[in-house]
Amino acid sequence: MLNSELPSRSLPVVITEASVCIALCIISVTGNSLVCMATCRNSNLRSTTNLYIIALAVSDLLCGIVAMPLASATLIFGRWVFGDALCQFQGFVDLFAYYVTPATLGLTALNRYMKIVKTSHYKKIFSPRRSKIWLSCLWLSFALYLLIVRVTNWIKIDFIQDYAVCSFDYPTSESQIFHYCITVGLLFVLPLCVGIFSYYKIFLKTNKHQRIVVSSLRNCTNITVVSNSLKETKVTRMLLILAAGFLCCWIPMWALVLWFRFSPETSSRITALLVTFLFYLSASINPIIYAFTNGEFQREFRKLLCCRRERSRIVPKKAPAIIGNDLIEREEQETNI
Repeated sequence: MLNSELPSRSLPVVITEASVCIALCIISVTGNSLVCMATCRNSNLRSTTNLYIIALAVSDLLCGIVAMPLASATLIFGRWVFGDALCQFQGFVDLFAYYVTPATLGLTALNRYMKIVKTSHYKKIFSPRRSKIWLSCLWLSFALYLLIVRVTNWIKIDFIQDYAVCSFDYPTSESQIFHYCITVGLLFVLPLCVGIFSYYKIFLKTNKHQRIVVSSLRNCTNITVVSNSLKETKVTRMLLILAAGFLCCWIPMWALVLWFRFSPETSSRITALLVTFLFYLSASINPIIYAFTNGEFQREFRKLLCCRRERSRIVPKKAPAIIGNDLIEREEQETNI
């Protein structure tokens, strides 16, 4: 193992760094646990699209349970004290969550594109069974890649002082360049392009749909179709906010990673530590976004946090008298509950 000692730090710096890491750990574990429990309790949340949300919550929860506590302890003790075996395990879990998150978000964007734009092909490609197969193949492929490069010693996992966590260490510059070409290209740029294309097409389709919705409401026709359309628009808006939060964390994070890895002599320790904190932040904000943008998640979170069952506030499925602006107001009330 490389030098496991962190650089000398003043007490206020130690307290600040450890406090930030512990706070992110608590938020991530609590929030993502709530997401998993909410989907177990409420069958309405176990839709095909929410399957990808659950996958993101599981990967973030892995990071919160394994990587964040060890990083917090390291920042407190000032050195890695957990041995090489746990370093290998933490590095593997941390990197797996690091790589699988953007790929899952890209797959989620493609799912919404097929649902909104290519509706006729959606069930053929993203049926519940096939969605599970897509996710399983995606996760297994990343796990296999990490295992292969580690077992062959092409890339090592070691304690990185400036990151304060165990991560990849590259024996040669060629292996480093090759690895970053794969990870940046396939695990960041490609999902980013898929997301931009998908949400742009969804935006155009949604604008076109608005005229149809307004016409249907005025004519009091196709109320069920209009209600479903409004529901899908809200889900897409939530996922778009999710993607925006991801980009706000990951664009500066990747810029700092490349700076630290390829020009370490010009970067400071805080540069590398910000990479760790931005990654942990991205694993913590998703449940907050669900709570503010999805009424059903919000209600389940409230039930779980209050430790009691809230009285049912589901609007009866009576469609006859819901017309025009009444439907819009009812939908908005349900969303804001």
